[in-house]
Parts: sequence; C-alpha cells; structure tokens
Amino acid sequence: MGVKGGMVSSYVSGELGKTLMRLLENAEKEMRKRGEEIRGALLSRIGFVDGSYVFEERRGACLALFSAASLEVVGGEIKARMRGNKEPVVHVVVPKSYSESRIGLLMSILELLAAINLLRSGVEAVFLDGSYVSALMMPFGFAQEVYRRFNREKGAKLSVVEEKGESCFLEVTGSIENGEDWEPRRAFIEVLNIIGRYAGDLYRDICEAKSDEKALKEALDFSVVYMEETAYLSALRLLLKTAEDRKSCVFWVAKDSESRYLTEREGLLGWLSDVMLLDYAWKGLGDVYVELTGVSFGKPKGMTACRKLIDEVYDTWNEYSVVYFKLGKAGIVSQMTYPTRVSENKLVDALATLSSLSDRLHGYPRPLNYVHNLAVLNPSLPRILADELYKRLKPDDILRFMLTPSGRRLLGLV
Repeated sequence: MGVKGGMVSSYVSGELGKTLMRLLENAEKEMRKRGEEIRGALLSRIGFVDGSYVFEERRGACLALFSAASLEVVGGEIKARMRGNKEPVVHVVVPKSYSESRIGLLMSILELLAAINLLRSGVEAVFLDGSYVSALMMPFGFAQEVYRRFNREKGAKLSVVEEKGESCFLEVTGSIENGEDWEPRRAFIEVLNIIGRYAGDLYRDICEAKSDEKALKEALDFSVVYMEETAYLSALRLLLKTAEDRKSCVFWVAKDSESRYLTEREGLLGWLSDVMLLDYAWKGLGDVYVELTGVSFGKPKGMTACRKLIDEVYDTWNEYSVVYFKLGKAGIVSQMTYPTRVSENKLVDALATLSSLSDRLHGYPRPLNYVHNLAVLNPSLPRILADELYKRLKPDDILRFMLTPSGRRLLGLV
C-alpha cells in the first residue's frame, strides 16, 4: 500500500494478525459480559483539577512555569475556581539534575493543593487528571537512583537526614493546614520556600560533617530531591486525610493508559493495553464500566523521603482500585483509579455524575476538557521570561550566570 510515495508495512498482516484477532475476539465475549451498566445517584457538588508545566533549560538552572486550573460543578452549573494559565507560578529549578522529572513532581504538588482547596470548600468528590498509581510511584524511579548514588558514598548519617525530613514534613503540613488567607498558589510558593530552606540545611550539615569528596558530589542532588519528595508526600497525605475526614472522595481520570490489568488476566499481555481491548470489546456500548479491586502498592525503599511519612502513606492508602468506563456509544474507554478506602462507596455515583456531564459526541466529561484547556501553558513562555530575567539581573548576580542561554544559542547555532 502506498502513502504519498512511501510504503506501509505491518507484522499483523499475515498469520500473526489472524492469531491475534482470534485471541481478541475470544476476549471480547468475556469483556462484554464483565461490563456493568452505570447506574447511580448524581453527586450535587464536585470539583475538577488539572495542571500543566513548561520549562526552559539554561546553563546552570531551569526556569519553570506551573499552572493549575480548578472548577466546581454545582447542580450541573460549572463555576471556575483557579484560572490556570492566566496565573502561572514561575520558579527557578536548581540544580537542574533530573529536571523534567522533578518539575513534574512539583507540578503535582500544586495540583494536590488545588484539590485540597476544593475539598475544603465542601465538594463531595474531586477528579484529578492522571493516575493514583502514578501518584504513588513518585518516590520510586529517579528518587531511588539519587538516594542509591548518595548512600553508596556514605554521605551522611541517616538519623540526621530523617530528622530534617520529619521537620520538613511537619512544616509543610502546618503551612497547608494553618496558613492565613489560604490559596493554592500562595501555599505552593510557601512549600517551595520550605523545600529550599530544608534542602539547604541538609546540604550544609552534610558538608560540615566532612564527608568524602565523592559523597559531596551527590549531596546537593540528594538534599533537594529528598525534600521535594517529602513535600510531595506531605501534600498527598493531607489530600487523602482531608477526603477521609470530610467523607469526600478523590478520583484520578486518565485519557490514555498503558495498563494491562485485564489483558494479563486474559492471557493477552504484551501486545495490547486494557483500553485497546475494551475499545474493541465495547463497540456500540455506552454507560458501561468494569472495576478491579484489591490491588495494593509496595513501599519505596531507602531514604527517598521522610520514612515516617512513607510508612504512614503506604501503610494507610496503599490499596487502590482500577475502573475502566465508557460514557457514550461513540466515546472512548477511559481509566479511573482511586484509593479504595477513601472513595469506594461513591464509585457508581461518581461515574453516573461524569456520564451526566459528558459530551455525547465524544463520550468524555466536559469539565475535564475545560480544566485541561484552562491549565495548558504556552511552551514559548519560559524562554521569553528567562531571556528577560537574564537581561535585567546584575552582571555579578549568580542567578544571571545560571540563566545564561545555552552555548548553542550564544553561538547563534539555534
């Protein structure tokens, strides 16, 4: 088959394709049987949150912009809360190691603060973009790599690290719980200030301990990442605790997902995702869902964040549920994940409410589209702001050196 002078090839055009189709058709019957009709009472007041970030990498730092949008739906009427890209938060990220992963983590803190704000206003449920599984994954990955590299050089006594981490946890929690004129963006800036202060204190203590020079090379990355992860888990803990205390719910909704919970059970693991399987199996169906419960998450190892905080979060809210749903016959299958002990009782009501708010053409809740569009930032903004800051800073200001444009730009190569 030709496409504008090119050729298209596929491994699924021959016998392999026929075999895969037979497996898919067999799984289709089971998935159609497992699908349940969405029937529940409508929630009267709910909230939606989405966030966005963009950044510009410079010679010694990254300049990042963060945005979070939130809205309420009361009796079917949409009311805007946070204005998203109209009110971005600007932050200089130092050091720039693991920059995009860390910037994504910081954006998640802002989203969690926006969700806490909605719960405090009295909503019955909050829907965030993304996945609860991803929320629990944050202290894994790069944070564990940073810890391993630092601990390999025996950079500091772990008791000293934990003491600083617990103090950071308590101060972040206190600033969110007790701040006057509490507003998510201002709270976010305060959390960033707390992270910077405690990371600086920990780094100073490590240096004063006259650790091995190799350990000092890893000390700054570790100090900053450890405090960022601690602040993140502090916000996540407070969100889940607030939802429980107020008998509200928290759900994460993902437009796309590569999860394979169902396909693994059907013996199809490795070549298609759950949403692809259900897109095929639920052709012509609408207002249908399937739920998987009893899934639990392990604990991150090592000092990736305050251990006391890790123990509480992963001992209390480690069990989660996965739901796949389709709201309109012409719509797509989406995934929703949530902490089981917090949100289980209102699942069907939440799905019914999302269905009542969905665009029948696309089968997707309109408020989730609105908050996404409100949050999205212009990717050209960080460069413009970084260039302007670079010009205005004094020649001997260390921040000016950090925000120096890349060598390629200075040489006119880009």
